[in-house]
Amino acid sequence: MTFNRIAVYGHRGWASSAIFNALVSSGAPVKVLYRPGSDISSLPSSVAKIEVDVENQEQLIAALQDVDIVISLVGHEGVQRQHGFVKAIPSTNVKLFVPSDLGIRALDEQGLRVPVNKTKDGVEKAAKDAGIPTTVVVLGCFAESAFSIGIMGIDYPGNRIVFTGDSANQLVNICTRNYVAAAYAQIFASTPPAQLQGRIIGLSEFKATGNEIAATLKRKHGAEPKIITHSLEKVENEADSCIERGIPLSLAWWCRKSWGNGKLVKGVGDDIWEVKGYEKATLEGLLVDGRLEPYRDVPPQVTQAFLSMFN
Repeated sequence: MTFNRIAVYGHRGWASSAIFNALVSSGAPVKVLYRPGSDISSLPSSVAKIEVDVENQEQLIAALQDVDIVISLVGHEGVQRQHGFVKAIPSTNVKLFVPSDLGIRALDEQGLRVPVNKTKDGVEKAAKDAGIPTTVVVLGCFAESAFSIGIMGIDYPGNRIVFTGDSANQLVNICTRNYVAAAYAQIFASTPPAQLQGRIIGLSEFKATGNEIAATLKRKHGAEPKIITHSLEKVENEADSCIERGIPLSLAWWCRKSWGNGKLVKGVGDDIWEVKGYEKATLEGLLVDGRLEPYRDVPPQVTQAFLSMFN
């Protein structure tokens, strides 16, 4: 088996740390590009580590020598920094750039005005304009956040669910963190970059309608979940208001709208990568059998903001 030489930017986050570990375990040679001051004490000795300021083009170009694939896993606050890679990669032999996404594609005008979506789209367009081969991975929703903190209108601990538009009957696409990590390892460790270039690869561990989720909540709690109903008009107006005021909740309102109008699943696309040999999680297993793993620590004010969206 021939492995790709991989550089990872963004290795410490809740999702990125699991993806990074899976890539290392795949056997592919991995190097970490990290910002000055970033904690690398937990990284295995087998992994090359290079401190780099992505705004320093000479430094970044040097760090990308002997690299086939650059995988960025930065969170929302770091998406803009990826333009440093767009500037540097044309001066290297990098064969593929994988910008950070880990969400869904914005298929409407409002979605492209949501700040983080707008920034991601800007990075992808800049890479295309620079002639850089790219691959984008999209997954819909992480199970751990969708069910635990209320971002999608599902309150698993509190036995509540918000039906937005037709979300009772529309599917939401869900992946666990471990499934996403396994997918990244299978996709990028040894697949020839030429087979990945230009693709938007979707991940789908399972899908469920709002009604199916509500029924599962009932089985878990032994009681009917509290159901709140929001119209598509309401969530669209809320998203617009948040965009205009620069409030991050615009992403949550827009995601709920995308579920309610059926565009969330469409945003994952048709090029679905099936992770071979992986036993997929199920709605029943996660919610009824208690296999849902915890999400990262969320600041209390953020949790309170999501809970306020159940009104």
